Amino acid sequence: DRIYELEKTSKSRDPNYMAILPVAASFLTGEGHVATMAKQLATNVLSDIQPMPSIEPVQAWSYKNTSLAVQQYVLAATSYDLATCIMEGYDMRRAKEILRVPDRYDIPLMVATGYDYEQEEDVPVTPRLDMKEVVFGDTFAQQLVLDNENQQGEEEEIATHS
Repeated sequence: DRIYELEKTSKSRDPNYMAILPVAASFLTGEGHVATMAKQLATNVLSDIQPMPSIEPVQAWSYKNTSLAVQQYVLAATSYDLATCIMEGYDMRRAKEILRVPDRYDIPLMVATGYDYEQEEDVPVTPRLDMKEVVFGDTFAQQLVLDNENQQGEEEEIATHS
């Protein structure tokens, strides 16, 4: 309803667009299994004719978009010398209760933000996978080769043949 009111107040949309907006908005933002199945069916039928986007439940779509916003928040906080820690896997029911978040919303992740502290020297660093094990090139499990690595390899090869 709020989107429709904004569009109506702006008076910048074609009347035909405004006529179908309530129906289109309820279809596109529909929640639940029935709405998702209807969108997936329509997309599957049309994908034979033209490329179509993947249809996912509203929750998956909103989680992805929230993650993009959080990425920008973390980058902005870092530019102000703030430390951040993105967290998930907490008790969402309790978090929603404490933060008084209405039932129709979820909390896909939280970001702790503050000033970094001096780390003690004896604190062990947790193990991490090597970047080559988690970042791939053109296809899955194909090693990513960055341009500067190519240039270094070519320079070394030229040096050995000279």
